[in-house]
Amino acid sequence: MKRFQWAIVMLILSLAQCAYADGVLTFNMQASVPIFPNQGGDNEFFTFSGSAGGMFGGGTAVCAWCVEGTPFVPGSSLNPNIDVLTFDFVQGSLRFGGQTHDVVALFNSSIATDFFTFPTNGKSTFKVSLPAFLNRIMGEVDTGQFFNLQIPLGTLTLTFTLVPAQNGFPAFYQFSRGSFSTVPEPDTLALMATGLAGIIGVVRRKRDCVGRRP
Repeated sequence: MKRFQWAIVMLILSLAQCAYADGVLTFNMQASVPIFPNQGGDNEFFTFSGSAGGMFGGGTAVCAWCVEGTPFVPGSSLNPNIDVLTFDFVQGSLRFGGQTHDVVALFNSSIATDFFTFPTNGKSTFKVSLPAFLNRIMGEVDTGQFFNLQIPLGTLTLTFTLVPAQNGFPAFYQFSRGSFSTVPEPDTLALMATGLAGIIGVVRRKRDCVGRRP
């Protein structure tokens, strides 16, 4: 019976590798994207990590609202979707089919989120966190194999600073910094909880042992 079960496992693995070789590989990856005011053009950096590997890089995030000095009137609304049009560089690798492959290219994607409204109470620093998606990113490895990264649901956090009214101009908010980061998956949270429980158990045992010594 055990031999039959092992045969089934080996068959599934071999079929999976064949599927990887013939089609586009799909990976579910964690992601982090810092966002900065667009001063010199490049204002988007990213990191990806997952069971298949990891990578980092940067490029140009094109968005009218993140250009340095863009004014936002208190009480106005903004939909801060970010179109990531160009990945200027990328370094990293992915592992599939029993081999590690260098990533040579990533293709276009965007961050999608919802509207929010700026406060009217004159708060000097305004920070908002919104549920957001980083749409899938296609890429290519050194062997010519294509893949796409499926990014879990995340949070877009943005910080704005208030520029006080002066010289007859009203006060306004301007973008200061931001970031997109994925929400840890339930399996990851469960693993962290299990590890923490194990550490607490070990500490308690050691305390019990010390307390029982004559």
